[in-house]
Amino acid sequence: MNEFLRQFVKKTIFKMIDNVPEWQVREYALGWYAKGILTEEDLEEIEEKYNKPEEPVVEENEITEEVAEEPIEEASEEIPNESEVE
Repeated sequence: MNEFLRQFVKKTIFKMIDNVPEWQVREYALGWYAKGILTEEDLEEIEEKYNKPEEPVVEENEITEEVAEEPIEEASEEIPNESEVE
């Protein structure tokens, strides 16, 4: 096996990961695996790049415990009904 070609293909694949859809990266890698250039260990490295634990996403409209514990103040002004306005 040509080690230079193997390293070249791996470097190319790792650069593709941020710029190309995942299925295309996997298809490309499997093509080189089928030709005997990439090894199972190389495919595992590629798999690890996609299996990073995701950071939890915090929604802007989520209520935190701090906000939920604050008392709700009632409005001091009363709103007049229609008969009082006339």
